[in-house]
Amino acid sequence: MATIQNPTTGTQGDSRIKADSEHGVIGSWWQLGIGMSESMCSFSFGVAQDVRAEIRRRTDVTLSFVEEMAVGTFKFARRLVERVDDLAADGLGRGEAAILVATQTLRRTGQGVANLASTTISDTIGSSGQRRADGMHHASA
Repeated sequence: MATIQNPTTGTQGDSRIKADSEHGVIGSWWQLGIGMSESMCSFSFGVAQDVRAEIRRRTDVTLSFVEEMAVGTFKFARRLVERVDDLAADGLGRGEAAILVATQTLRRTGQGVANLASTTISDTIGSSGQRRADGMHHASA
């Protein structure tokens, strides 16, 4: 019986072929078919395990990415809320200051108008007039 060299498996393949050939042609083919089925099953389950491991790894990476995106999104939203709040606080403070400046200016303007009117009346009527009970001057003739 001739020994067939198997370049990938060496003598292990040779011993398997020798053992399979001891059963005759039909028996050998049967044994070779069963061996091939075992090899295909091992190959298929090996590939399935590799695919499962790769899917698990990529799923973990994807979940980490999504988790970091969520954390990053919340950090961004918090910074945005903080900036909007700072802008609103600054705007309200400046608006209050503007209103207070306007009211104080109107108050001083009103006092200035009252003083101007009082001075104008007193200059027009003169200081020699007598005061009435209501605080106004009587015109002297």
